[in-house]
Amino acid sequence: MNSWQILGIDPTSDEALIRRAYARQLKQHRPDSDPEGYQQLREAFELVKEMARYQHVGEEDEAEAVNTSEVVETPEAVEIALKNGGYLSGIKVTESHFDPAEFELSSSPLYTSEEVEEHVSGLLENAMQGLNALASFYQEVTHKGTLQQQQQFHQDVAAKLAEQPDLTEWLLEQVSDRLGWGLDQYSSSYLVPQHLQYALYQQIRATEREQAWKKVALEKTHGNLLNRTALKLLCSERNVCPFWVRLIPGLIAEMTQQRNKLYATFPELVERLNPAVLEFISKPQYALSWQGMFLLLFWGTVLHYVWPAPPQGPELGWIAGSLIIFYIYINDLILMSLKGRQWLMGLFLGVECLFSLLMLCGLFIGVLFILISSMPSKGEGFSGLVPLFLALIEWLVLWAIWPKNVPGLRRPGIAVARLLTSPWRLLATLDFTTMAFPLAAAYGAFCYLILNELMKLAAHFL
Repeated sequence: MNSWQILGIDPTSDEALIRRAYARQLKQHRPDSDPEGYQQLREAFELVKEMARYQHVGEEDEAEAVNTSEVVETPEAVEIALKNGGYLSGIKVTESHFDPAEFELSSSPLYTSEEVEEHVSGLLENAMQGLNALASFYQEVTHKGTLQQQQQFHQDVAAKLAEQPDLTEWLLEQVSDRLGWGLDQYSSSYLVPQHLQYALYQQIRATEREQAWKKVALEKTHGNLLNRTALKLLCSERNVCPFWVRLIPGLIAEMTQQRNKLYATFPELVERLNPAVLEFISKPQYALSWQGMFLLLFWGTVLHYVWPAPPQGPELGWIAGSLIIFYIYINDLILMSLKGRQWLMGLFLGVECLFSLLMLCGLFIGVLFILISSMPSKGEGFSGLVPLFLALIEWLVLWAIWPKNVPGLRRPGIAVARLLTSPWRLLATLDFTTMAFPLAAAYGAFCYLILNELMKLAAHFL
């Protein structure tokens, strides 16, 4: 099957007709679904364009050539005729018109494999100098070689590049621009087949993967103390994760963050980490954290000043402190220990949900009662809209702490926990800036006033 048959048209010099035929056949031979058919179609298209160009140049001499049975016996014309069944411009070319041996194309190589390897290696040693040398080498091949030899040159260079362990995306882009590969274009597989393109990009990824691992090794030596400790544990050969990891605030979170960062970019690097440590951080762990230490200090300070206030002794202070510790620390620990025991988990969540609802109702109703009772009497200041305004503020606070995408039984408990951890969330929202800590202190004074009044109100009813 010659090139005209592949395109599905008769021999013609109309380039527009040739392009339409190519576009029509391209729908059936797409590079992603039929790479071999596409390659054959592309080669036929390029060859037919050359034939059309030669036919157009010799169009005025064609009639005379038909009468005299002569054609232009140039090496290019002979090559085209031989590849298309002995036809050139619709004229049968026979041995009486030319001697094929006289115009036989040279099949001897224009370069050696060692030369290609030398030029490709030079790219990695000195990029700019190597690019210039490769471009000159390509010009020499283009000047002396046939289309087939030129195409083979592109493939040889691409194959050698795909074997270089330090290949980068920038270097590949530079080579593609110098040699006209057009790897960012849809038809780039004409010069560099798809399998070579895949090998090139795989090598680039391998280079980036090794650079990422070297960065991990560098951070393990020169990072901050927490970062160094986390990476040393992740890259260690321990059989178990040591217990003291739980006693360093933020260490487990740092190890988890380092693992997630590697997994997001190069998942295969995670396989080089310590499996025992990976298993440890993949499960929920109860450990010291900066959040827990700050909240312990915050609420301990508030309770220290509130404690003497209740008129019925320290009992209410003990109850308030126990509830704070339960929701901040113990609640999650119990849930982790009950994992896998469904009926105990359901019983605990039901009791916790009911108790948390009672706490929220008592808290918001108590605060509303305290604020209303401290307002001036009717006619001496604010009108009767004050309770409605205060209730609206409490509703907005409840809406802010109420979780949205969790199971129903967990929502009241999480809302109470969010309310008790709000001092830390205030610092985190302000990004722990200098102004964040005075505001946290002011918030602590506000919590002291509210908690003090609530405990007085509870003591009055009890």
